[in-house]
Amino acid sequence: MKLATFVEAVDPPSVLPTPARMAAFVMSLRELGYDTAGCARRLRVFPRLGVNFWEAMRPQWAPAPGDAVGWLIRLFIDSVAVPVDTLHALVPVSLIDDAIEARLLVLDGDMLRPKLSLMPCDGMYFVTDRAAKNTAFNQVMWLWGESYLLAGLVRRTSRRCAFDVGTGSGIHALLASRHCDRVVGLDVSPRALEFARFNAALNGVHNAEFRLSDLLDGVDGSCDLLVTNVPYAPDLAARAGDNFWSGGIDGMELLRRIVRAIPERVDADGGVYINSLFPLAPGSTLRGNFAQWLGGRFDDLQTLDHTWPVPFYEDLLSDAPIDADKSAWRFGVVSLRRAPHGQAGWWRELGQDRFFNADGSCRAAVDHDAT
Repeated sequence: MKLATFVEAVDPPSVLPTPARMAAFVMSLRELGYDTAGCARRLRVFPRLGVNFWEAMRPQWAPAPGDAVGWLIRLFIDSVAVPVDTLHALVPVSLIDDAIEARLLVLDGDMLRPKLSLMPCDGMYFVTDRAAKNTAFNQVMWLWGESYLLAGLVRRTSRRCAFDVGTGSGIHALLASRHCDRVVGLDVSPRALEFARFNAALNGVHNAEFRLSDLLDGVDGSCDLLVTNVPYAPDLAARAGDNFWSGGIDGMELLRRIVRAIPERVDADGGVYINSLFPLAPGSTLRGNFAQWLGGRFDDLQTLDHTWPVPFYEDLLSDAPIDADKSAWRFGVVSLRRAPHGQAGWWRELGQDRFFNADGSCRAAVDHDAT
């Protein structure tokens, strides 16, 4: 199975002229019920990765004639053109006009055609590039299930400063902005930063900044929350970070650099949440790789391993995916913290079959103290 591929120039979203119009646009979506729970009820839930948004992975579905949320799903998630009269009968005209002005949609005769995706997550809204592979530019990652997984597993305790490494659309930085004094989103892609800044304006966030950066190189100092979903696919045709999926030849080039930086870049009372594919060599373990990357500092950490085996992982995006023994490959979230004074370090495997409730909400955030 592969994603559809096309070549089309697509402009980044454009912030509406006033914050009031951005807020009204979001309010219209909320009042219509276009949120995570509303989408979950219509599309059902993918057992491990949250709301099953991708059309190819869910049962055949079509919106009910008078269901505004269903038609918004068709337009903004499935990226299917919708007759303008159909939407006019179901949603405020201002919502359509604002979506066109923000460059999310174009009016083509009597059809509204999507240029970008608009997806709900945990009470916020995020504009991304569409799910299909567009080779005209470096795409901003669509909200795949892993975005919802990482969003749900982060424990939302008060923090001083968060770094979101490889921020993409800004989703994890903006979710962190609700419980952190300051947030810095970092990405090597200028296009991604345009989307992240638009999404900050869309959600009325003022305590997040976004910087062009090769991983952590563009920010000084340390944080007490580090969140990352960096590119991770083993890719023989692209360098690590050239696009949103390539982690280099072995898939772990960026991941290694981030893990090695944890002791210097994360405060003693801080937490780290890493979502990734872990394409491990046959016979190796995730714990063994982290121990090697961290050296003698590994034993000072308390780690929760919310990953599961993916021996049949399929790369949907790389032009030259690696052909390798995947028997040791894993996918999911690893969370780390420094052991509190007087406590020992440990590694605990807590992978589970289902992370999500039927309404698309996460069952439980990561809690190092509860295990």
